[in-house]
Amino acid sequence: MNKNIIILVSAMNLGGAQRVVSILCDQWSQKGYSITLISTFTGKTTDHYKVHENVIVKSLNTNSIFPQSKILNLMAKLIQLRHIIKNENPDVVISFLTRVNVASALSMLGLQSSLIICERTWTPFATLSNKFFWMYRILFKRVTKIIVQTDESQKWLNLHFPAIPVAVIPNPVSYPLTLQKGEIIQPHKVMSDDKKVILACGRLHKFKQFDLLIRAYAKIKDKYSNWNLVILGEGEERAELNKVLKNLDVSSRIFLPGSAGNMSEWYERADLFVLSSSVEGFPNVLLEAMSYGLPSISFDCDTGPRDMIQDGFNGVLINPEDRESGLIKALEKMITDTPFRRSIAENSILIRDKYSVESIMQKWNNVLDS
Repeated sequence: MNKNIIILVSAMNLGGAQRVVSILCDQWSQKGYSITLISTFTGKTTDHYKVHENVIVKSLNTNSIFPQSKILNLMAKLIQLRHIIKNENPDVVISFLTRVNVASALSMLGLQSSLIICERTWTPFATLSNKFFWMYRILFKRVTKIIVQTDESQKWLNLHFPAIPVAVIPNPVSYPLTLQKGEIIQPHKVMSDDKKVILACGRLHKFKQFDLLIRAYAKIKDKYSNWNLVILGEGEERAELNKVLKNLDVSSRIFLPGSAGNMSEWYERADLFVLSSSVEGFPNVLLEAMSYGLPSISFDCDTGPRDMIQDGFNGVLINPEDRESGLIKALEKMITDTPFRRSIAENSILIRDKYSVESIMQKWNNVLDS
């Protein structure tokens, strides 16, 4: 049976939600569904992830109408979005990311189409003001179903929005990865081939705690001269992290080469992966690293890593309260205990089946058919 689906996202830039959107567009278009993808914040709807050629791509680009007023632009976008949805009359609208979810619920008041919203943060709606939480409770009565990535997020929603059905659908992992947009950074140009690599990657942001990882590794680097640390990514913390490298005099052992489009090559080159974040939703980089058989270390955040890692079986989870000492202990265990590291690597690969595109798409199809 053909389905008419509208998918909403802020923009198709680099991100976990955008990657899921591209997969949904591709898979459902191949099934013959009518898919319309709407970008709410930019006209460059497919600037990172490409979508299937049969997908109709639209954008709510109203900034030129009211260049001096954010409020008037927001109202214009809501009106434009409502007009599109009303005219299309889809079977379902699927919205990603909190602010887009709010806009979707507002624009669809009084319309008949089903609305599924997808929350990506570890505490859903965490980016919204608590002062207006009562308003969200009323607004989201318009929502048919909420999709989250972890069991903990589902528990939180069942507590705060008990009337709305909630389904858990994590991100899929694609193995092997294809080349992405971004600079091609060859590992052999960063360090010599005879060195072992501890890999970390992500946006250079405070909550990723790359400064903590650098300080922890700096304390043990002299004991393990054959191991180097590489942190891939860009962000607002680059200047601060460069200062840390300079102050600790570790620039010959710790490298920040930038954001790489050839992550597959780096996962294959690395010997160990570290996720040093204090907070995570459902970290794609950890899922990808494990799918490549990389033994992985992560802090036991409230959600995300604990859904993927069974401590001591397919990875190592660190108590967040242990911070630097826990990170050093985990690093040294992985570096010195080769049989343990190899066992973790072998078990990590099992994650490919659990989070395969086919497995995750079955969950999405079940939601559509329910």
